[in-house]
Amino acid sequence: MNFETSKEPVSVASENGDALVPGNEARDAAEKEAKATGKPVTIRHAVTDKVLATVKPEKRTKQQAAANLKAAKAAKAKKAKTVKAKAVKKPAAKVAAKKPAAPKRNSDKPSGMTAELVRLALRASGVTPAQLNEHSKWKGAPWKWFFSNPKKTGVADRFGYKLKVERDGRAVTYFLSTK
Repeated sequence: MNFETSKEPVSVASENGDALVPGNEARDAAEKEAKATGKPVTIRHAVTDKVLATVKPEKRTKQQAAANLKAAKAAKAKKAKTVKAKAVKKPAAKVAAKKPAAPKRNSDKPSGMTAELVRLALRASGVTPAQLNEHSKWKGAPWKWFFSNPKKTGVADRFGYKLKVERDGRAVTYFLSTK
């Protein structure tokens, strides 16, 4: 098929996606896309997906490459100068009005709802998922993951407890103990 003389649609495919264009306009569209992206563009038959042509972008000359590099350096320098100027213009009153740092939490002990759930799991009888659901707002939470997980973000991992899981048929009980 000579797509360049036909008005049948062909697919112009690039990194940005595909477009159906009339065959007699395909090469111009492909050249425009190749120039814009700097990557090869493929012209394919719309039905069979057979490659009809590949349009490669024009190679830049050394002068064009040098000009682009010079423009990029100038833009970077201008941006750095603007950022530096903004840093200098900050009024002293705003710097002093910063919010105070948040108080540090005691990372050795859990707090809030987590502390209550840990207290339940530390009992000699342990805690079941039903009891955890009853005492928390987190309905249907993945309780095993909550206590210990491979990412080491579970309660037992973070606060130095040892988790023991006992199964009796379908019943599950979680026990926490200090290491």
